[in-house]
Amino acid sequence: VISFVALIEAGFRDEFAARLLDERLWGTGVGEFLGAMKSPCLVTVPKEGTQGADTILGVNIQKMRQRAWRYGNCVWIANHDTYDQLSTAHLSGTHGDVFLFSPGNGIDVPATLLGRPIIVTEACATLGTEGDVILADLSKYLSAVKGALKSDTSIHLWFDQNTTAFRFVMRMNGQPWLSAPIARKNGSNTLSHFITCAVRA
Repeated sequence: VISFVALIEAGFRDEFAARLLDERLWGTGVGEFLGAMKSPCLVTVPKEGTQGADTILGVNIQKMRQRAWRYGNCVWIANHDTYDQLSTAHLSGTHGDVFLFSPGNGIDVPATLLGRPIIVTEACATLGTEGDVILADLSKYLSAVKGALKSDTSIHLWFDQNTTAFRFVMRMNGQPWLSAPIARKNGSNTLSHFITCAVRA
């Protein structure tokens, strides 16, 4: 049997994890984290000239991977709406199409894109919008934590209303490691820990 307090605490942990990911991606840096999508280190790959609206092409994925610093540490973060596009993303070659997606088994083997895991989350923008798919090295996102998560329960705050109050406090902040994309010694394209694709509308 699970107590009501334990149920509330479990729900908070889930919501807290979702909020942390959302701020790491979209935070403004004012009263909250500075998110990767708002950071000056973000690299945005342009869409293809003839690309249709609300599409993700294999070449978009290829060009995002090309701009990643230390790709072996990266994960793909994508909105649920992108699944159909990602699952059919491919590159055409002289010996036929090469598909970039592997579905995994939904349990202990994750779906992958160009060999790296895909995290599917509502924190990403919807299909066709910048941020619908993000290539990220989350180990290069810095988080500072002051103290541990504190949780308190009070039956006195709203005693006259016969209501129990729950309070959770976590003091932390974060931002990407880089303050700008990395300029290469040889080559003109910059690299980053966070890469996305421009709007396709």
